[in-house]
Amino acid sequence: MDLAQLALIGEFLGGLSVLLTMVYLAVQVRGNTRAMHSNIAQQTHDTITNFYMDMAKDENLNRTARMGFDDLTGLSEEDTGRFYAACTAVMFMCQNLLYQARSGSSDEEMANTFMLGLSANFHSRGFKSFWQERNFIFTKELREWVSSVQSQPPLRPGHRTFSSGEPGPQ
Repeated sequence: MDLAQLALIGEFLGGLSVLLTMVYLAVQVRGNTRAMHSNIAQQTHDTITNFYMDMAKDENLNRTARMGFDDLTGLSEEDTGRFYAACTAVMFMCQNLLYQARSGSSDEEMANTFMLGLSANFHSRGFKSFWQERNFIFTKELREWVSSVQSQPPLRPGHRTFSSGEPGPQ
């Protein structure tokens, strides 16, 4: 075997090793993407679950949310602040969910289940007051999404607003 043949064999083996490396990297990237999506889904789930658990454990926050969604006029200045803070936190969660779903970083169906469940409260008097006053701090995408939800009839007429014992306004 002469030097030219050895060079051809070396070139072939080098090309084969590059191809195998590319296949290996593609498999690793796919696995990493799945792991990233799973991690984002878990973090989202934990954030939402923790929020609901906090609402269940904290009587004052729960009462404030119930009263606030029904009508802000019955709340003290401190409770109005708490209601606005809770709504702001939830809407920032929604904004993040929309971004993650649209960017392909998380599952769109999972984001939609939370968003649709929450959106049933967007027709309440208290949320409308909050949103009218504070929507400017959120992304255009979230503002448009909330506007589209509010322009439609409620998904479930007579839906009880978040933690409320009374049906929401029709």
